[in-house]
Order: sequence, then structure tokens, then C-alpha cells
Amino acid sequence: MMSNFEHKQGLFPTDSSDMDNQFERFELLSAYMDGELTAGERKQVQQWLDSDPEFHELYKQLLRVQRETPTLKVPESSISVDDLSQGVFDTIDRQDGRKRGLIASALGIAAVIVGSITHISLQDGLFPRYARTNGDNQALTIALNRPAVEIPPTLR
Repeated sequence: MMSNFEHKQGLFPTDSSDMDNQFERFELLSAYMDGELTAGERKQVQQWLDSDPEFHELYKQLLRVQRETPTLKVPESSISVDDLSQGVFDTIDRQDGRKRGLIASALGIAAVIVGSITHISLQDGLFPRYARTNGDNQALTIALNRPAVEIPPTLR
């Protein structure tokens, strides 16, 4: 939203220094009204007020805003402060409860998945627990005196 001062100066100045200059003049005028300027800055603002009718009009508008702002009524709330704060804390507690429920559910699902994978992998032989003979009724032979694979002499 643009101020009346900016509208009268032209729509959206193309030169950024012109825009900076307008902003600086507005800031100085605001500080002038609040009594926050040095003597030199006060003199500069007074010169602008005397020589620039648009700047003087902006000053009058700001004076009117400054004068009328304290008389504005604050609307009454239909909810008491205690009820409002209790409602806020109740909402926070419900959100925290939902988060805890989601975390517990996610951990439960992860435990079921890990347990299922472990059970399947042990059952299907990914991690065999004993030797199998492929359904043949042959006895399993273990070589005790002679190794099944020849070990090179350098490794003995």
C-alpha cells in the first residue's frame, strides 16, 4: 500500500535513489513529529514544510493520524483472557498427544516389519542354522582326518 505522498510523487519511481530519498524524507518527518531530530535535521524538515506543499500536506495527514490514534476504541473480546489461554494450552496438549500417538504407531509398525523380515529370513535359509541334504536320505559325512579341500603348504 502506498502513502498519499508516494501517489502524488508519481507511481513507482524508476530511480531507486528517488525512492530512497522519499523514504528518507518520510522518516525524517516522522522523527520530526516525535521530537527526535538534531537541530540541523529539524531545520531541513522545516525548510521542506515551507517550500513543498505536498510534503506539508503529508505532515498534516500524519498529525491527524497521530492525534486520532489514542482515541480509537479497542474492541471488547467475547472470550475472557483465562478462557483464551486455557484453550490455547488445550490445543497444544492435543497436538502433543497426537504426535506421541504417531510416534508410538510408527515404532510398532517398524517392530512388526523387522520381526517379519527376521522370521522369513531365518525360515527361508538366508541364515541357515544347520546343514541340509536336499531331501536325500544320505548321511552327512564330515572329514576329520583329511580336509575336503587341499590346503597349500604355505598356509599350514
